[in-house]
Amino acid sequence: MRRQLEKNTDTRGEGEDVLTIKSFPYSLYLDSEHTIEVSWNVNYHKEEVECRIRANIRQGSEWFGMGFSDYGELANADFVIFWTSANGVHHFQDTHTDTSGNLHIDAHQDYDLQHAHTDEYSVSLEFSRLFDTCDDDDYQFDTGTTHLLYIIGAAPFKISNANLNQSKHGLQRVQLLKPDIPPNRLPGDMWTFEVTAPNIVVPAQDTTYWWYTVKIPPMRRKHHIIKYEGVIKKGNENLVHHMEVFHCELPANEIVRFYNGPGQSEGTPDGLGACRKVIGAWAMGAAAMEFPEEAGFPVGGPNYNRYVMLEIHYNNPSKAAGKTDTSGIRFYVTPTLRQYDAGIMELGLEYTNKMAIPPRQKLFQLTGYCISECTSVSIPPHGIHIYASQLHTHLTGKRVFTQHVRQGRELPELNRDNHYSPHFQEIRRLPKPVHVLPGDDLITTCADSTTDRENATIGGFAISDEMCVNYVHYYPQSDLEVCKSSVSTEALNNFFTFMKKWDRDAIDPHAGDRANYQAIRWTPLTNILLKTLYETSPIAMQCNKSDGSRYPGNWANSKKTDILLPYQKIDTHCKGHIQNMDLFDKTKRNVWAFAM
Repeated sequence: MRRQLEKNTDTRGEGEDVLTIKSFPYSLYLDSEHTIEVSWNVNYHKEEVECRIRANIRQGSEWFGMGFSDYGELANADFVIFWTSANGVHHFQDTHTDTSGNLHIDAHQDYDLQHAHTDEYSVSLEFSRLFDTCDDDDYQFDTGTTHLLYIIGAAPFKISNANLNQSKHGLQRVQLLKPDIPPNRLPGDMWTFEVTAPNIVVPAQDTTYWWYTVKIPPMRRKHHIIKYEGVIKKGNENLVHHMEVFHCELPANEIVRFYNGPGQSEGTPDGLGACRKVIGAWAMGAAAMEFPEEAGFPVGGPNYNRYVMLEIHYNNPSKAAGKTDTSGIRFYVTPTLRQYDAGIMELGLEYTNKMAIPPRQKLFQLTGYCISECTSVSIPPHGIHIYASQLHTHLTGKRVFTQHVRQGRELPELNRDNHYSPHFQEIRRLPKPVHVLPGDDLITTCADSTTDRENATIGGFAISDEMCVNYVHYYPQSDLEVCKSSVSTEALNNFFTFMKKWDRDAIDPHAGDRANYQAIRWTPLTNILLKTLYETSPIAMQCNKSDGSRYPGNWANSKKTDILLPYQKIDTHCKGHIQNMDLFDKTKRNVWAFAM
């Protein structure tokens, strides 16, 4: 199949042939040498992604491809490949790999090549592809994390014997289907300040939570934070896992003692418990967080205490010594106030060792609840509007989503990432704000994989422990900051007692939950027993204000949310499509081949 290709002249260089100029608002390099750059645009009307690839490769000596897979594997991946045959004909082919990484041409070619340009040392391609092609050999694009692969190989190239594991390859993580939200115009009176670590020496241990107290600049009248972003010291991109800046909720004239050291350790000064209100958060892979034009986070004013505490989670698995860090968060503020004060709320599971994941699990689900009894007493009468979400786990997280339930009826999900990576935890704007009313339930579920672990993974703060959290950004601000759960203490103690008597595990009531979980001899049956415990037991709730106090209520043995009417998304887009395409539309089985 041949296609008429267009050439235009680039105004940046006389006589240089380039592609027809299109709008590609997003771009990144796939490799550290900047050999392959991909740019893209999301067309929600056509439900397709429009791409441009620019590759610096030697014609006739190299071939390349871009692809997608669930978590960055070369096996069972979807690739589009560009290569040049010995007679100078260029090929652009929709392919996929099998479980061993061997390449195969798709029966149906779903990448629509629109423009191309090649010379001796480079290739430029413009093409499009539907979000969902209804082809089992193609990766389905969604609004979660996309693992974007690249491959570069040496000529000669033959599909019949191509195994991608033998070629140069790598990946980048992106949110391919970004929401169509136009950027706000930043006000002229906006200014910035930073809260950063003071060139600390990171401890030579795998996990450190570092605390640093400091005063932010004076603001005599109330301001709004309208944007913030991570400021990461160059070279520390893999060391800084996530960061939060907490405001110290104290009277304006009260002094917070200076501290610069490991968090929650001996020598931590009294009074830091007041530094609990999150005003900014960043995690590995996150871009800048820009607030909607109707909201800003309040700071400053005559009764505002200027003390904040920066918390940085360092992930240093090699226990490298002598590393220094000056990372932190940059804030953009304005004295021109917006309509609403914004807030941040934590959903999901408590940071507690009451929860665990058995070893050798492909996917094991843990669920945290923000129940109606809590939102009824804490959310303003007219509700709140959630406009952004940051999903957060540690190393075993594979899938995270938050359900929205009103009076037993499930509404559309708040956020979902089916291909979640702990190395790419963006704060993501939602396509439109979600209205949550008093009495609504918000249920956050994490699916974790522990196939490479020999004992239980426990909930906790260490990178080898696990978390399941959704930090939601919303307006108008309320006092509710934490709405999370764990299995009830009574139910968990009964489970340990049963395991000691039935399986004769070395359970000790005085040893603590972590030790008791790790004393269990994990088998398929004990895995089921733990799953049943979590699914059937009452929960202990954290329904907490920003000052750490709890709203009035009986939270020790709360009832979990019942979904009486599940949400059903009807999608007939692909009904019968594959069968009809493959059996009857034989022309679609061709591949692009063209000569320049």
